[in-house]
Amino acid sequence: MALTRPRRTVSRLRQRQPRGLEKAVRTVKRLSIWIPLAVLAVWTTVPLLITLSVSLKTRGAVFADPQLIPQDPTLNAYREVITRPGFRGAFLNSLFVGVSTALLTLAIAYPAAYGFARFRFRGRHLLLLFTLLPRLIPGLGLMVPIYRIAVAVGAIDNRLSLIVAFTATILPLAVWLLVGFIQQIPRDLEEAASVDGTTFLTRMRYIVLPLSTPALFTIGVLAFREAWNEFGLVLALTRTPGHRTLPYELFLLTTGTGLINNPGQAAFAILTLVPFVFVYLRIERYIVSGLTTGALK
Repeated sequence: MALTRPRRTVSRLRQRQPRGLEKAVRTVKRLSIWIPLAVLAVWTTVPLLITLSVSLKTRGAVFADPQLIPQDPTLNAYREVITRPGFRGAFLNSLFVGVSTALLTLAIAYPAAYGFARFRFRGRHLLLLFTLLPRLIPGLGLMVPIYRIAVAVGAIDNRLSLIVAFTATILPLAVWLLVGFIQQIPRDLEEAASVDGTTFLTRMRYIVLPLSTPALFTIGVLAFREAWNEFGLVLALTRTPGHRTLPYELFLLTTGTGLINNPGQAAFAILTLVPFVFVYLRIERYIVSGLTTGALK
């Protein structure tokens, strides 16, 4: 009996050590996940909170009152932005150009991505690579060529030229995301439908298109955001206020003397951000599904 007790004690100690090690490993894994998420949340939230705080202050209080919560909050900056003569027109222009860019991008990207995903032809991978190359060029490097093309065809100061230019910038990424998503859809569904006598266009419309809804939502939101935030091409392709969008109107908040209206710019940013965030939250699950599936290609 005296010999068995020490053996049992040693075996229990050996069992406790791996359990303690497993708990330590689990703790490290949880920390490795939650710490980056916390840093990302702070990185994303703090600038928005500072912008909101500045928008609720006067021009003098921006530097005199550095606290995050204003002592005397005011909505004067929001009233100033909403009552600006060009704000409503720029908002409608941004909405029209953004929606049109999203629709045109989807109309071109879907058949192109379907062709890359379903057909096997010589040079397919090389052509798909060259499709992405324009996306790697900085936007400023594209301003002069796009401007010269617009001048040559007489498309300066036209909202249609903005729609075409924005579609060209987002189309390579849209095709790549949609190719990866369509490749995850089983071919057996289309083969079974073809056995029943369906045509090629019918399979694209009634089988692949409904299953590609998450990716289409993702591409539509990305295209809309591209048109909503673009400033350089708007500056190059438009001349009159009636055809300009919100980023250019935000630029005009700087007065001719060079005095920057910090509360007005912050209020402008919040007003243009809220509708986009509302739409994103409504379709967030589709966007996440489209991005993750497209990344598996």
